Amino acid sequence: MNFNIEGPRPNTLKNEHLNKEFKPIIGGIYDRNNLDPQTDILLDNFKKNAEFVNFEAKEKERNDRNLLSNGSETYVISPCDSLDKYSTSYLDCTGVVASGVGKLTGKNISFMSHQNPEVFLRDDETKKKFKKDLSDSIDKLIASSVPGSVDVVIFGGQYERDSHDIPEDNFRLGIDNIDDYMEGPYSLYLKSIKFLNYNLSQKLRFSPVVMTGPNDNFYSSSNATSVYFDNEKRRLYLIRPKQEASKKNEPFMASNVEQQIDRIKNNDEK
Repeated sequence: MNFNIEGPRPNTLKNEHLNKEFKPIIGGIYDRNNLDPQTDILLDNFKKNAEFVNFEAKEKERNDRNLLSNGSETYVISPCDSLDKYSTSYLDCTGVVASGVGKLTGKNISFMSHQNPEVFLRDDETKKKFKKDLSDSIDKLIASSVPGSVDVVIFGGQYERDSHDIPEDNFRLGIDNIDDYMEGPYSLYLKSIKFLNYNLSQKLRFSPVVMTGPNDNFYSSSNATSVYFDNEKRRLYLIRPKQEASKKNEPFMASNVEQQIDRIKNNDEK
């Protein structure tokens, strides 16, 4: 990875990308099926004043709320502002939260994304537009923030039980990339994290932290991941089903995703 900086890249797990006076984004994982009453009430109240980053938003809602997208259920990126933010039903989807301290106000500003790798990795039009919108959002955050205050994290994604080793019925020989149709259980997750890391790190000059590994308990949207971001406290609440494999609960640098998936696979085999 070319970070366009001299010397070793900063270790974001140790907050080396931040000036000492600025706090990193801190994440907490909560079992969706065993939430304590205090957290349950906190999150219900949270929604009243927070921006809903609605992955399924129709055109009118996206326009009214200045959400960047290429259509419902492709991707959505919130405005960069001082509001709290939340999004729900992360299945295959990954997400990004980026936060900085505003130059003019001295207060935290942030944006959140929710994107479907099945679409943005395979549809050229969506990939191009998502890359531009994500780049523009990061540029705006960096330009508006005090140097050394910007932190970015990645989350979401899942282990795919229904991976396949033969092309799907809609594979077009000589046109489609066979690698996209012959995937292992972590292939889509790997490609999504690597895409995000490459495009984000070129702007940030550091590799974002991935808050957790892929979820392996997705059966429906009712037990997918929901994410709530407290803008002022830089606190991220990750609500998802309990993970039995501890390696999938560990944070890691996005640039090390292949090594982390190898660790998870080795743990799966035990």
